[in-house]
Amino acid sequence: MTQHPDFSRSPARSRAARRPGTLGAVLLAGAVLAGSVLPTASAVVPTTPRADAATAALPAGTPVRAAEAEEGSVDVSVVSISHPVAHPGDEVTIRAKVTNTSDDVVPDATAQLTIDYVALTSRTQIDEWASASLLDPVPGAPTQKSVGKLSPGASKTVSFTYDPGAATFQGFGARKLAVTVGDATGRLGIARSFLVYDADGLEREPMQLSVLAAVTSPAIDPADPSTAQIELAQQTASGQRLDGVLQVAEKSGLSLAIDPDTMGVAAGSDDPALIDWSERMLAAAGKTTTYTLPSHDPDLAALAHANVRTTGARSFLHSPRRGNWDVPEAWKSNLAWPADGVVPDVETLNLAVSAGRRNVVVGSGGLAYDGTQTVTGRAEVRTPSGMAHAVLADTDLTRAFLAATDLSAADAASSTESSATATAATTVSTTAEGTQRLLAETAAVASQSPTDPPALAIVAPRTWTPDAESANTVLAELDEAGWVDLTTVDTLFEQDAPDVARTPLEQRRVAKAELGASNVAALERGRDAVVTFSAVGVDGSAQIWRPGVTRLATPLSVAHRADTGLREALVQQTLQSTNELTQQSVTVVPRQDINFITDSGNIPVRVRNTLGVDATVTVVLRPDHPRLTVDARTTEVIPARREVDVQVPVRAIGSGDVEVTAQVLTPSGAKISDDSSFQVRVRAGWEELGTWIAAGVVALLFLAGIWRTARRGRSPYRATSEDVEEATGTGAEAPESAQAASADSVTVRAE
Repeated sequence: MTQHPDFSRSPARSRAARRPGTLGAVLLAGAVLAGSVLPTASAVVPTTPRADAATAALPAGTPVRAAEAEEGSVDVSVVSISHPVAHPGDEVTIRAKVTNTSDDVVPDATAQLTIDYVALTSRTQIDEWASASLLDPVPGAPTQKSVGKLSPGASKTVSFTYDPGAATFQGFGARKLAVTVGDATGRLGIARSFLVYDADGLEREPMQLSVLAAVTSPAIDPADPSTAQIELAQQTASGQRLDGVLQVAEKSGLSLAIDPDTMGVAAGSDDPALIDWSERMLAAAGKTTTYTLPSHDPDLAALAHANVRTTGARSFLHSPRRGNWDVPEAWKSNLAWPADGVVPDVETLNLAVSAGRRNVVVGSGGLAYDGTQTVTGRAEVRTPSGMAHAVLADTDLTRAFLAATDLSAADAASSTESSATATAATTVSTTAEGTQRLLAETAAVASQSPTDPPALAIVAPRTWTPDAESANTVLAELDEAGWVDLTTVDTLFEQDAPDVARTPLEQRRVAKAELGASNVAALERGRDAVVTFSAVGVDGSAQIWRPGVTRLATPLSVAHRADTGLREALVQQTLQSTNELTQQSVTVVPRQDINFITDSGNIPVRVRNTLGVDATVTVVLRPDHPRLTVDARTTEVIPARREVDVQVPVRAIGSGDVEVTAQVLTPSGAKISDDSSFQVRVRAGWEELGTWIAAGVVALLFLAGIWRTARRGRSPYRATSEDVEEATGTGAEAPESAQAASADSVTVRAE
């Protein structure tokens, strides 16, 4: 199995899973109590029949070290089995890795291989063997090999060759396999696995097994959308979570449930590696059954418990995808996948059904069947909105698969909120052990109903970070087994639910990690406000509501359950930014008081638009007194990032001061900003009265001029004809002399 040091191992992989149960604790307590009364130099050997049986497979006379009864000081794991399914004539090679996990030197360790010839016919027997403690019995004849000296932290590999035919194996099924390591002080460690043997080689009706995995984005900060691409690029890098899911999907029949927003971010990025990942994922999804999750993978339980409506093109279950990425028509849109780690309640399933997602994934042991046999993992759940079709994750198969393939610290059944019916954690820690556990489990299932085996599902959680090589190996071995048919989840949904009694789902159950109803309701109100406000954009409304609704949907994602404190801060930041968008993007610019001295006219209202698109708004004036009335509302287009004076027609009925409130509305009449008030000093008729006064003053001035001129008469300074004659020296007789001269004189020609 490929190792990745940058990942912590799954809890199911840790050797803590191999700690003994109640018996080991009792033995340890007994040893401590006995040590308090016996001489410290003496070695205490448990004398109970169970302890005696535990030592039966060890060399004769080997005491059991009580101090190691609870947890072995040597870690043992089966790393390979040459024939996962052995047939007559096969010689099986088993290799095990032995590691000294203590601080002491193990001077002379011995490894033993034991295989029981009796077939395990039930899943209960398989679980009991896998979860047995360090000192529990190990049946079978041991084959022994020396390991030698083991220093602290040192590891060695031992190999055994085993011929099942020599043990006269009969029938079909899994056998108990154990590799134990001990020394002179007792048993130091054990690995319990299975040898699956098919003695008869008969053809069997295969059981159908589906494996479902999710492709979802990591938690991001809605205030910084650019982080979505950065976080996704990290998740899709080589060896990371989404890269592993892609590699498994490309080589196996893995069913997928994909958040379309994740694909939109990848396809719309400028990162060549991210674009390549999206193209490969799209191709892989086209070769299997793929479901589309609601955009941003919202927490369905949080929406259901807050009674948020899920219908409508702009609801949280229909949030926009970044890049407006087109979902392929072949993808199914009828799947609901509640958050991992909890059993969903009826309210959550009811929301899914009302939203048209009747196919629901139920994990964590929900709707458990208490019978002795395994039944098909399908159930019908009646809700107020109709019947929900549930696919149930098989707990043991899912745990074994994750323990052998998951590189993350997540375990689908490790949550404190898991169902009480969940069984103990599996002990597998390697690919080989996981493969053998899954083969053993499925062989037991196929044996119980040879002609009509049930269909089951493995559901990997959203945090599944697969070791692609290991996952593909496990799935390939299962597919090659003659009793398993790896198929897609849709075939399981299409099967009839068995008529068996199951543990009912609770009507309402709010999980601790769930976003509170008050916060969900606040986000819903913000969504309504954004959608309403976006009407100002008219043709560009999508440029307003798409990013606005995306920001509000982000804190609702299942991924944000991992850090509830951070999510609370993100909710408050998102609500604040939403309020700024809807209340402060298009506003009335405050102004000083206005003097209005006419009977009718326009009052200018300055409107500021800080959006990146033109805003079409309606301006309404609301006077507080009827002496000023508004004739009409005015609709105006305010260019992007500009201010415009909107002229609103009004009429004055009387005189006086009027307080006027200006409101900005969307074209549909919804209020989109806080009110802005100013005072108007109304002086009705003053304009006409001023005109008459001015005209009267002009007329009076004109008449006064005429009267003044008439009253003065001729001016004493005006020149008369006598003044002219006197000034020129001519008298009154001049005309007569001139006449005489003209009569008596003769004109003489000049010489």
